[in-house]
This record gives sequence, C-alpha cells and structure tokens, in this order.
Amino acid sequence: MPMKFPQIGIFRENEQHMHFLEYRLNRLNLKEIKHSIVGAMANINPDDISLVVSFGKQAWHRLQPDWTPASLEDFMTLYGQQSHIAPSTQADVFFWIQGINMGVVFDQAMQIHNNMQVVAELTLEQQGFDYHHSMDLTGFEDGTANPETEALKREAAVIPKGQVGEGGSLVLSQKWVHDLAKWNAVPVRCQEGIIGRTKDENLELEGNAMPDDSHISRTDLDMDGVAMKMYRRSAPFGTVQEKGLLFLAFACELKRFTSQLESMYGLTEDKKIDQLINYSKAVSGSYWFAPAIDDLQEMLR
Repeated sequence: MPMKFPQIGIFRENEQHMHFLEYRLNRLNLKEIKHSIVGAMANINPDDISLVVSFGKQAWHRLQPDWTPASLEDFMTLYGQQSHIAPSTQADVFFWIQGINMGVVFDQAMQIHNNMQVVAELTLEQQGFDYHHSMDLTGFEDGTANPETEALKREAAVIPKGQVGEGGSLVLSQKWVHDLAKWNAVPVRCQEGIIGRTKDENLELEGNAMPDDSHISRTDLDMDGVAMKMYRRSAPFGTVQEKGLLFLAFACELKRFTSQLESMYGLTEDKKIDQLINYSKAVSGSYWFAPAIDDLQEMLR
C-alpha cells in the first residue's frame, strides 16, 4: 500500500497568526455534517494559509465507523495534587488555521464558522500569534523540547506505517490562562528554577541546579527507555484582560500526552506537581485525531 501523508499544516512553521475553532456537533445527518466540513475547507490557497482538521473520538467514529486509531480517547478531567484541575471540554471537530496575514486567517475562520454553525455549536474560539519569535508570554522561549530535525518531528508526531491511522496524528489542545501579575512578581532566578532553563540564554539547568518539580523535569519524560517526545505547535494569545497559551501538540500515541499530564499534576508516585501550574491554569482540554490527507478525503466523500 502507498504511504499516507499527514496534513501539511502540522509541520508548517514560522507563521505569525493562528485561529483555533472547536465545535460540538448538534445534527445527526452525516451527509449534512460532511457537506459543512467540505465547505469549511473549500478554496484554500496554500500560499496564504494552512488548515488542519481534527476529530474527537465520538465524531470520528460517526463519520468513519470502519476504524479508529487504537489509543484515541476522549479527554477526561484530571484532578491533581494541591487542588489543581485539568478540565475536559471535549468537543467533536477542531480547526487550526495559520498564516502570515491576519486578515486572510480571519477570512478563513469566518468561512469555517459560516459552514459549521449549520451543524454544530462553537465551543471554543481563540486567536493566537507569534510573540517575539516563539516566546511565551512568561518571557521564556516556547517549544525548545521539540525534536530538532524534520525526520524526528515526524517520528514523534505521526502514527507509523502499519498501524491503524497511519500518517495521521493524535492531538492535544489545551487553553492555558496565565496569571502574569503573579508570575512577574517572581524574581528571574526563581522563574528559571520553575521553568528549568535560563531566561536570557535559554540554557537548560544542569545537575543539582535543575529542580525535580521544574516544568522541564515534569514534562521531558522517558518511559521504559522510550523518550515521550511530541511535536509542540502552541501559540500565545492575549488581551489586556486575559492572556496565556493555546497549547497544541501532535504525537504518534496518546500516552505521550497522558504521561506528561499525569506528571505535571502530581498523579505519579512522587506526587510532585509542575510548579508552573501555580502560575498558569488550564481552562480547556481535548484529544483529537488529525487523519492523513487521503483518509480525510475518503471520509468526506
């Protein structure tokens, strides 16, 4: 069988504007749903924008009942240590738009919504942007743990050949709201200990200088000798009243997400939390499947 290829936008980097839309289906007619999704994706100029479409487990099973990736599940609320919660807001269809021109990205978002509102309820909308060349609003570079080469990115993000869903990706999306007033009151040296990297040079702390409850310590994981790498494509967002990070990541298996979240929320043997969640709160959470291009086209027929 020929190799299946992931949706192009997953690996399209260096765009300046992003728009995220999550929908919960409210119509039962599959023909209507597919017609709306096709309309949402129509007439895209790949020189201007890219669009990645993903599906929750229940929606994928309705639209493609013949098969489902083995590890795909709904996001379930996590109740962590020290009263920290990662809520589930699992929906059905997720659109991620990115491009250089904010106006063109917005036009595509409007086209998606005009089509999808006929069959679904909008449950989350968030614009994102590139902040000072891949910086998070905390002032630290985001995504430094990403695999370095194109081949390693695809190895981490794409379901391998021979497995159900090959060429597609499992996806985690979470909206995190930062308490920047609280964060900015923390001395830089202490911020570096919370993150696990220096702020100016972006160098990972080493040895005893790296706290075991730093963000890096709780998220850069190995399980049974296998690095739990994922491909992060997160985007900062903000107004003067609410700001944070729309966390977006792609992986070849769901346990790369679940193991990281359990470690962050202290649902591990040591019961230690990621200290960063004292300054940023998750307000949404969903797992998705972004099918390979051929599988997406076949499902929409």
